[in-house]
Amino acid sequence: MKKPKGYSAVLRELEETLEKMNRGDIPIDELEETIKSAAVKIRYLKDKLKATEAEISKVLQEIEGEPEGISEDR
Repeated sequence: MKKPKGYSAVLRELEETLEKMNRGDIPIDELEETIKSAAVKIRYLKDKLKATEAEISKVLQEIEGEPEGISEDR
């Protein structure tokens, strides 16, 4: 089974696409598909960031709810 790409890998691909576009290295015949692919990657990155932010907020709220010096591990 293929492992899904992580945030950093997708971001790197998107940056490479942007560099190619800025250099004019993408033929007009491939431009529409390239833009659609970039949009999917952007959506994935935004969703990943939102999910990560929500998880971090949850963890911080849990930490703030603990009395000082007491850990759930004890």
